[in-house]
Amino acid sequence: MRNIFLTWLVIFSLIGASSAESVDNGSTDLQNNISLLRSQCGYVLDENILAKIVGSSSNVNGNVIFFDFYIVMKPRIKPIHGKLLFSCFVAGSTPTRSDIAQKTTAADEIALEDSGGRYVRDIAWQRAYEGKGWSGTIAYVNSIYGDQERQAVPDYFLVCPNKNGFACFSFEVVKEKLDRKESDRIPSLLGGIGIDLPSTTPESTDKRQKP
Repeated sequence: MRNIFLTWLVIFSLIGASSAESVDNGSTDLQNNISLLRSQCGYVLDENILAKIVGSSSNVNGNVIFFDFYIVMKPRIKPIHGKLLFSCFVAGSTPTRSDIAQKTTAADEIALEDSGGRYVRDIAWQRAYEGKGWSGTIAYVNSIYGDQERQAVPDYFLVCPNKNGFACFSFEVVKEKLDRKESDRIPSLLGGIGIDLPSTTPESTDKRQKP
């Protein structure tokens, strides 16, 4: 499922702001990856998220940079292990103007990504999501449907900002399945993700695009 999710992320990601900061392939340095996430993809992690991170990695494939932040949440007695995933074009890439990410809901994004495929993700629910200084939607998936049967998959959450120029990102649970109360708490547990708003000039606006 990881390869499928990464493919979905690549298609609907955005270009980062231009930066002279170098991009090292395969970095596991947390501070470097946090800085790169902001400069390349425009997302900012605050203390609420940083306190939950136990590791990170970044990887460049062609013109696209991927970020995995490994997270441990402790809403109750049982910890929740997961991966927060972002991807975007490396700053300096030259996507076309038509690739600028458009705002959408998480459910609509999933439906678009799955259209025409053999399997579709079964959306358990979609709810409002409040980031730091922005709003959007979050959709929860725990199964897929195809060939007339439903199959369980790792718990997966897609978050989409209600703002042009910023693409969706995701959170995937590993090691265990969530119960209803745990899945209901994920939106608030993921609070503290901000966006680095670019200048409103046309030149700056064009820099945030999806691969």
